[in-house]
Amino acid sequence: MINGIISVLVVFLLLGVGFYFTKTKKWPDNTNQVFSTVVVQIAAPALAVVSIENRFTPQMLASSVINLLIITACLLFLHLLGRVLSSLMNLPQKKKAVFDTTFTFNNSMFIGLTIINIIFGHDGLPYLFTFYLVTIVLFWSLGAWTLSQASDQTSLKAFSVRRIFSPGLIGVMIGCLLAGFELKLPVIFETALSYLGDLCVPLSLLVIGANLALSLSKGMAKITIDQLLILVGKFIISPLLAWGAFTLAGISGLPLHVFILCASLPCHAQTAILAQFYDVEGEYASNLVSLSTLVSLITIPVYASILL
Repeated sequence: MINGIISVLVVFLLLGVGFYFTKTKKWPDNTNQVFSTVVVQIAAPALAVVSIENRFTPQMLASSVINLLIITACLLFLHLLGRVLSSLMNLPQKKKAVFDTTFTFNNSMFIGLTIINIIFGHDGLPYLFTFYLVTIVLFWSLGAWTLSQASDQTSLKAFSVRRIFSPGLIGVMIGCLLAGFELKLPVIFETALSYLGDLCVPLSLLVIGANLALSLSKGMAKITIDQLLILVGKFIISPLLAWGAFTLAGISGLPLHVFILCASLPCHAQTAILAQFYDVEGEYASNLVSLSTLVSLITIPVYASILL
């Protein structure tokens, strides 16, 4: 319990730094974008490589197949449930696409990577990357397709498979190959990647804090029924679904705790970016991401205290 409280306080402290510097405009306007690029393009892939290489064995990789299948089934179920709910609410086509996507996918990179690393340490990261592997593949396939089909721009309806192979996914794949064949990187590369990976947590929290400051500066509108359902889906249905599915599969201990916490994370941050790209209710998507991130400041400590 004490470790959980300390971990959450560390998160809040680093969030506060990003929040303060953005709110007071003490750093350049493009700082948030620079930090985001460093995390997504450099730090997260580096951390994925060294974490999986050092903490996965061929036996663990083989056993991860079950975890991958369970996570896939859970996300597909959430997507189906999201479609049912959005249809019942008679949401417009564009809002429906955003609702379905945000209801399905969690922020397993920026927030998940940071929270899991702080609360469970490096031992929890391989399970996070297992969750992330499924999330990123489905997000850039099913999620991107869902949003593209709601776009008015015909040229954007064509989805490129190349988008699936993001730097984060490539890092996961390299780490899995190294662990699967029991290979070790040369010390110089291992050390360099470790240093780069260490940037991931602080920069991610600074970015999240900055985004919260930007969201609050615009004011928070009254919560609508669709937003409420997103929150229920993210913070109640999704973690309960993960708990039930993995428990039935006989998975317990650290893997179960990591998967539950991953399932309780807020909306996938890149939903807003992708919605803006496809011109599909980008502001609505940003509001859902911001709202769920704010609420997660309460739910994450609760789940962390329960699971530790």
